[in-house]
Amino acid sequence: MANTGPDSNGSQFFITTVKATWLEGEHVVLGKVIQGMDNVFAIEGGAGTYSGKPRKKVVIADSEEIPKDKWDEEV
Repeated sequence: MANTGPDSNGSQFFITTVKATWLEGEHVVLGKVIQGMDNVFAIEGGAGTYSGKPRKKVVIADSEEIPKDKWDEEV
């Protein structure tokens, strides 16, 4: 959740492509890209600006939950 004050909760997520130590202790890690990092790097390189504003529409068309007992398995 992200908010800027009372009654402003929203939902957003980020995929970081570098170690983001400044976020440690501030935000919760919710997932991991297990396939398709080439797509993540393509989005990083052309879909947005440095400030985070979108240049192109990006749609995540499919995702799934990995059961906890399989979190440590290699793909």
